[in-house]
Amino acid sequence: MCAGVTVFAPMLRKGVKKGDRVGVVGIGGLGHLAIQFANGLGAEVTAYSHSPDKREQCLKLGAKHFVDTSDKEQVEANRHKLNYLFITSNSKSNQYNEFISWMDFEGQVVLLAIPEGHMQFKPFEFIKSEVAITGSLIGGVNVLRKTLEFAAEHGISPIIEKYPIDKVNEALQHMDAGKARYRIVLTH
Repeated sequence: MCAGVTVFAPMLRKGVKKGDRVGVVGIGGLGHLAIQFANGLGAEVTAYSHSPDKREQCLKLGAKHFVDTSDKEQVEANRHKLNYLFITSNSKSNQYNEFISWMDFEGQVVLLAIPEGHMQFKPFEFIKSEVAITGSLIGGVNVLRKTLEFAAEHGISPIIEKYPIDKVNEALQHMDAGKARYRIVLTH
């Protein structure tokens, strides 16, 4: 529930709606849910990942487009296209100029994860396009209720891997290695 509220609350507060162009960076525990919620709101979703093996999964989750961020041509072709960009991973602090370049005039970059170190960007890039950079942590009880109702109505659910509680160390190693798809649930 926490991950769903974390991604859906700022979409509600920012007013994401049908036809908006929404990007999601970080296709993991938060990102895979962000794709589903933005798609459920009717947005045209673009998933951004340096892992091309996540392409098909992202498209199945509701992304209309997938950008392999390790492919400079794909990145270049996607400049100035987004109204909203939800950053769901702790991206490197020097990636923000790139993120801002993906935004259309008056776009909004929304941080849902804390970047490593200080954010670095050239002020002129976000000033000339009037891009706003904001953040969000979570929503309250009312947003939780709306999140659950919306998820039920739109068939949104997390992709999980189950581990028995006695294999908790194996589950943690799997997660630390970046292999979890996309949430790990311990069972008794």
